[in-house]
Amino acid sequence: MPDIPNKHLADDTEELLAKIESAENELKDFAYIVSHDLKAPLRGIKSLVEWISADHADKLDETGKEQLKMLTKRVERMHNLIEGVLQYSRVAQTSEQPAHVNLNELLAKVIDTVAPPPNVSITVAGELPTVEFGPTRIAQVFANLLSNAIKYMDKPQGDIKIACSQEAGCWKFSVQDNGPGIDEKHFERIFRMFQTLNSRDELESTGAGLTVAKKIVEMHGGRIWLESTPGEGSAFYFTVPIRQKELTNGKTQANTAY
Repeated sequence: MPDIPNKHLADDTEELLAKIESAENELKDFAYIVSHDLKAPLRGIKSLVEWISADHADKLDETGKEQLKMLTKRVERMHNLIEGVLQYSRVAQTSEQPAHVNLNELLAKVIDTVAPPPNVSITVAGELPTVEFGPTRIAQVFANLLSNAIKYMDKPQGDIKIACSQEAGCWKFSVQDNGPGIDEKHFERIFRMFQTLNSRDELESTGAGLTVAKKIVEMHGGRIWLESTPGEGSAFYFTVPIRQKELTNGKTQANTAY
């Protein structure tokens, strides 16, 4: 006789997979609509503002000019919000084949890409491992964490340190800074899409960077969290499961300043 419970389980699994596929297709459609249908009118508004500013400058008083500048900033903010949604959606849509990534080599390229200002130094403490991860994805995690630390740095001399330790079954990475710090009550909030602790009129940010970093880390079986003291700085931690045949790279970027 047929095994009825197993048949029901198979049917439920098939139905669940179909729902997941449908949700993924809806997300792709949403990203397409956002990219094409929402960006076009924003470009039109920006062009119109630039035209008014250029051709009617002599007819505008200081208040009018200031309002046009404010309108331009709002358009740019909306564009950045759209980009944040797209960036987040692409993490789930696009898969990347894991590879053995030498983090000593990768971090040098990431730091060069984020281009810290002269008053911010980034140091890599000790030897970093070679991990099994999507190269673009792990670079994106480090880039987002470093960019976040640089963006919110409030000290005349910024100091950002990257380190790694081995714990039970995983590599534990940290990105520590001496910036403004974050109150514990905001720890969960900052990992949510579009959540920032500063007024956007003070500092323009979509808040998508940390959300994307969290999504990538969790998709690869790790977790991300932070420890922070207001006024003294923050330390973001994330883990990467250690796969078989992962070896610590013999070359090191120990205590190298960028």
